[in-house]
Amino acid sequence: MPNINYDYIEDYLRDLKDLKDEKLREMMDYAEENHVPIVERESEEFINFLLAMHKPKKILELGTAIGYSSISFAKRNKCIEKIDSVELKEEMVEIARRNIFEVGLEDRIKVHHSDAYDFLLDLDEKYDFIFIDAAKGQYEKYFDEALKNLNEGGIILCDNVLFKGMIAEDSLVKRRKITIVKRLRKFLKDISSDERFDSSVIPIGDGILLVRRKDEED
Repeated sequence: MPNINYDYIEDYLRDLKDLKDEKLREMMDYAEENHVPIVERESEEFINFLLAMHKPKKILELGTAIGYSSISFAKRNKCIEKIDSVELKEEMVEIARRNIFEVGLEDRIKVHHSDAYDFLLDLDEKYDFIFIDAAKGQYEKYFDEALKNLNEGGIILCDNVLFKGMIAEDSLVKRRKITIVKRLRKFLKDISSDERFDSSVIPIGDGILLVRRKDEED
């Protein structure tokens, strides 16, 4: 199994929503051929549904890769005025910027070449939606630092939190992934028990964590 669901379930869900956008399909094919991790199709559909309801104006994305998710979000949700996307690898930055330019979204999506945590340390802007999809072993550090940049009523979404099922089952854990798994388990446990937040882990794609900071009325 590539992620946490059976292959036939993933195939069925993806067939329900055929990807008609030629550029996104081209990018998906490139990602598969070159082993570049991008958001899973069923996760992409779920997140776009969430964005359509939440209607964020400003999004922060940690982990650009080739720009697939930010392009998908901006194309599907006209309410989004600005996406700041952060990527460490220079090659990915160049590819993402080219893809964004080719679809005419350079005025709405800006790719920053930086380490995600270093970027957060100097960031003083506020966002309605924060999408964390960078180094999995650093999620807790990213989350804690990004809280200061989240608008009231905003949402933080972390992708791949079930990490191909390794988070839930020791027998699936690969030796080289032990540290990442331990850190993700701690992160999920801490968030789930933190009374400052409403949170939910959604078992689609490779696992999605949704977090909303409670306001005074909750």
